[in-house]
Amino acid sequence: MVIARIAVLLAGLACLAAAPGFSQTGGAPPPPAAGPAWKQVYEDSQTVYYVDAANVPRIGQAEVQTLMAFKAPEVFDGVQVWSILSRMKLSCDQREMMTLDNTFHALPMGGGRVVQSQPSSDNWHSPKPGSLGELVWNSACGK
Repeated sequence: MVIARIAVLLAGLACLAAAPGFSQTGGAPPPPAAGPAWKQVYEDSQTVYYVDAANVPRIGQAEVQTLMAFKAPEVFDGVQVWSILSRMKLSCDQREMMTLDNTFHALPMGGGRVVQSQPSSDNWHSPKPGSLGELVWNSACGK
């Protein structure tokens, strides 16, 4: 269902991050000024991926938000979705991370009504080299 579709999207993006032509910056419109301090860490032809790594301690554990913004809407369970906000927990000391939950939004940049919110069944794991997880961890933990 929707969780499986998120996993497929994120896995596909993780593979693309290591591919030739991968861009860590791009021509997407800047995120809105209010709210999280989004830092773009990935872009391809279909998505832009942001991390809000402001005020994350470089030691210990911390929570961080990520945002997957679609350039064209995706349809999940018959509903149009423009963005997915994810909350993640990071351990900068241990180089580990886990996704806590995912929230689907009807408008770009986490705006509009919440289409669906789902807890994650993720466990602590080390980010794989070249993956979006590694980009998130590096952005937040600065290593």
